Amino acid sequence: MECGKHTLVTHIAVLHHSSALLVKYSTGHDGQPGWFLPNDDLRHLEHPDQAAKRILKEHVGIEDATLKLVEIESFVGNNETWHLIFDYLAFPRTMKVTTGRPVSDAKWFEIDKQPAAEEFAHHGWGKSVLLKHALAKAQPAPTT
Repeated sequence: MECGKHTLVTHIAVLHHSSALLVKYSTGHDGQPGWFLPNDDLRHLEHPDQAAKRILKEHVGIEDATLKLVEIESFVGNNETWHLIFDYLAFPRTMKVTTGRPVSDAKWFEIDKQPAAEEFAHHGWGKSVLLKHALAKAQPAPTT
């Protein structure tokens, strides 16, 4: 079921120790070239948690990962629909990946050695989301 007013997306920062997984989509995902965090639109009645598991499995072959919802973003996108983006962190047990049909390339990068922002789709948006969440994850918990 297609909705012309809303776009619901699950977006996943896949982290393994000090590395993050980036993908390139073979079909020009969103009409954009460059690196992405694994992501996809939610299917009709699909819960964002289930979408995250599906995306990991279908896009990069990861079936065993701990997931954590870290942010929900809301904005009007370029296509004039209201976007609701569910940002997850995923912590797989291994770094083994197998690219699925929509993915043309998948590569692990050290967090501090990511490609330049202009090499990411959407003007570096995925990089900013990744760094925000990866750096927040690395911060020590406040003591009281």
